[in-house]
Amino acid sequence: MGKTAFKLVLILLITFLSACANQKTLERMGLITTMGYDLTEDGKILTTMVLLQIDPEAPQNSTILTSKAATSKGARINSDLKSPKKLQSGQLRVALYSEEIAEVGIINLADTLARDPAISDLTYLAVVEGSTNKILEQKNPQFSDISQLIYKELDQNIKGELIPSTTLQETIHDYYADGIDMILPTLKGEDGQVRISGMALFKDDRMVGKITPTEGFYLKLINDRYEAGALELTVSKEGFKSLIEDKEPDELAVVMDTIHSKSDIKLTSKDKLKFNLSITLKTRLLEVNQTIDLKDPENVKLLEKKIKEKIEKEVASLVSKAQSKNSDPFGFGEIYRKSVRHANLTKKKWHEMYPDSKINVVIDFEIMRTGVVE
Repeated sequence: MGKTAFKLVLILLITFLSACANQKTLERMGLITTMGYDLTEDGKILTTMVLLQIDPEAPQNSTILTSKAATSKGARINSDLKSPKKLQSGQLRVALYSEEIAEVGIINLADTLARDPAISDLTYLAVVEGSTNKILEQKNPQFSDISQLIYKELDQNIKGELIPSTTLQETIHDYYADGIDMILPTLKGEDGQVRISGMALFKDDRMVGKITPTEGFYLKLINDRYEAGALELTVSKEGFKSLIEDKEPDELAVVMDTIHSKSDIKLTSKDKLKFNLSITLKTRLLEVNQTIDLKDPENVKLLEKKIKEKIEKEVASLVSKAQSKNSDPFGFGEIYRKSVRHANLTKKKWHEMYPDSKINVVIDFEIMRTGVVE
């Protein structure tokens, strides 16, 4: 066969195969960007889907579909029957679960997402205080749909190291690991505004409690290294050499940023189940709400001591709070499993041991430099 004939056959073959292919143009697809799950009165799942509109002739950039079924896949089928476009999940960025759903258990819903090859492992998961349907139907003048606000809010706070990361991959990993429990951020929406209200604590796949955003910061401090982040806290101003002695208020508020940290958890007794939690924390002092001479080494030393004691107390309080809920988002169980040979640890066994374990918290704190002082 000559070169010309070969090229002609190749061109015809490519044209034929291209014509036979299923052309999934964007205009023909309904791209799901956000999904919300609520529990109905009859025990079924109400699924709310936010769809991105690619069609330039569409009156708005997004649309919302809601369907009720016994399963999330069943709701997806029902939504397909309502949609003029074939629903596609490859652009899913956020999955939301109502508190009612979270208290019953989310692993079936999360696992269904994880088994869909089109869905990214980096999809964010979160719990909504109230109804996910209501929060997704809110209007915000700055965003074409509220789901964009939710995604960007979660993304910037996770990347800014204000809350721990809770992607689909991380959540599924923590659920199936024997010595750690999952966590998810909690969202609250009202009048077109959405804010991160804290973190949800889980035992297995069921929500058993909530912690504040500040406690969420301490949780990340235990679980991960900080390279950025910021924190505001108050300490007693007693003992400082202040330039204005009678200035109110009585407590000293300080803001720290550019935080660098590392934590280390060690099992110190396997029989009495004791752990030592050590955290090294170096930071820049960004702001103080009262005039204090920070050029005086004694003032800086006293401030470091007070902040160290405050963080130690609050970290210990967080650990105690999680133990009271029998939730281990810190991974003490993983440390136990790795430290004790033939531990044969299971989630059930660890949840029987964990509430009675003793955790000693030690903070090594240093102010590297001072910034703007008010």
